[in-house]
Amino acid sequence: MEQQNSLSTEKVNISTQKLLGGIGCVSMLLGSIPGIIGNILSLLGIIFWLISLYQISKKIKKPEIFDKIIKGFILGILGFIIAFIFWSISYISFYSRSIRGEEGLSFGMYVGLFIAILIVYVSFIAYSYFQKEAYKILALATNHNLFNTAGLFMYIGAITSILIVGLVIAFIGMIMLTVAFFTAPDEIEIENE
Repeated sequence: MEQQNSLSTEKVNISTQKLLGGIGCVSMLLGSIPGIIGNILSLLGIIFWLISLYQISKKIKKPEIFDKIIKGFILGILGFIIAFIFWSISYISFYSRSIRGEEGLSFGMYVGLFIAILIVYVSFIAYSYFQKEAYKILALATNHNLFNTAGLFMYIGAITSILIVGLVIAFIGMIMLTVAFFTAPDEIEIENE
């Protein structure tokens, strides 16, 4: 242990956790492969990514990193569930109209689809905001600003996702996050309490 300004510090090795995070990000990127293989890769990627961030936040004594990631993740999942419910209700409305022989889309279906899209959009922004904040803390703790840049790109991508270019920006942010995990330092210095 070293003494600096009367605060003791220690070096913490996060090489395994950053490798796990990088592999998780690669798997999530490969999750865009259609079919069951893409779904499995995406699910494994999410699990690795969450484990990595949980362990890093514990090792570097910054629990707020994982707290923000989990808040965003839960908001994202809830948003998709609620959007699915609205979409289902509007689809059932359309299907029941077609069984009765009525033609055309009902106003309720348009409203349901609009609400579902709006909920997905807002939850994607909320999810990305919490990620951005977590990666900002991680960037400061590891002295590796690429985490901050990746989080910012994903957040800007979420806000502009209503346009196709936003999804490209978010994808670039995810690639940056992958690179950030693989290029982060293996050891970081933390202050003891």
